[in-house]
Order: sequence, then structure tokens, then C-alpha cells
Amino acid sequence: MESNDKLEQLLRQMYAEEDTHRNEDIDTSEIIDEEWQKFEAAHFDAPKLRVHRFSALYKMAASVVGVLLLSGIAYAAWKAYPNRSDGGNGEVTIQTQHPTPNTQHPTSPITGLGEPADSVHVFENIPLDELVGELATYYNKVADIQSTKAREVRLYYKWKQSDNLESVVGDLNHFEHVNLAVEDDKLVVKP
Repeated sequence: MESNDKLEQLLRQMYAEEDTHRNEDIDTSEIIDEEWQKFEAAHFDAPKLRVHRFSALYKMAASVVGVLLLSGIAYAAWKAYPNRSDGGNGEVTIQTQHPTPNTQHPTSPITGLGEPADSVHVFENIPLDELVGELATYYNKVADIQSTKAREVRLYYKWKQSDNLESVVGDLNHFEHVNLAVEDDKLVVKP
């Protein structure tokens, strides 16, 4: 606090000169101390108040940033798991990602595990080659993957087991980068 010492010296010098001009014998040390305390209170305590005001603003800003951060995390989690069990109408549905292979005809009233033939299976973010493999197994076909990009294509598809294979292939061919065909006993993924 070198500047404080200089100011104090200047004040003392000013009062000393003033005393010499008056030719009075007044003890200025008390006056100087009083004035110095007033000066310090006016000039050096004010930044403490400003810091206190700023700390309240910083706390408020940190709270806002915290709320925004938590909102962002919640939104990201909500988007990362789109497989919500609520369809928007309050009804809870159970979705499975992989169908159970069945050796029976798909239009039979009961599948191998006792599920109705019209049950729906949801394939969510599954590679095309896996989806075709499971469909081929269900419809008693052999999966023939001729496309090297079949692992890169990922799909979301709701499959009704009661649909025949031709309609399922027609549905899947509406997707970009998907080219399926049924040839004899094969389900073929063409390049």
C-alpha cells in the first residue's frame, strides 16, 4: 500500500504547512488521523461494497448457468433414449428390439412362444444386416447380404409379424440405401 503511505505523507505535509501559515500551535496529528479515516472510508471501503454487490451477481449468474446446464443434460438424456414407453396417450406399451425366431408360418394364430401372430416388434437403431437376418429366420429364408454397406445402414422399423414377407420387403425398400429382394429361399440385400 505504497500509495496510501504517500497520501498520508501529503496530508501530513499539507496540514503542517497550514499550521505554519497560521502561526498557531495546534496538534494536527489528531486531525490528520480523523481525516485519514474519513478518506479511507470513502475511498478504500467502497470497493469492498462493489465486490459484495458483484458477488451477489456472480451467484445469480452461476445459478442461471446451473439451471441451463441441468436443462441441457435432461434434454440430451430425453433425446438419447427416444424409446419411451409412453406413446403420448398415457398408455404404456412394451417394445422389444428383436423378434423371436419362428419356424411356423407367420399367419398362424400362435407363434412358437405363444405370442399372437399379429404382435409388433420394434427394431430401433439396428443395422440392416441384423434386421434382415432376423426377418429371414422368422420367414424360413436364408439371409444373403450382398451389400458391404448393410452394417452401416441403421433403421427404426415396426414389424408386424402377421404381415407377409413381400409387404415387409416393400416397406423396407422405402428407406434410403435399402434394396431388398426375395429370391427363392433367400432374402437378399442388394448393393
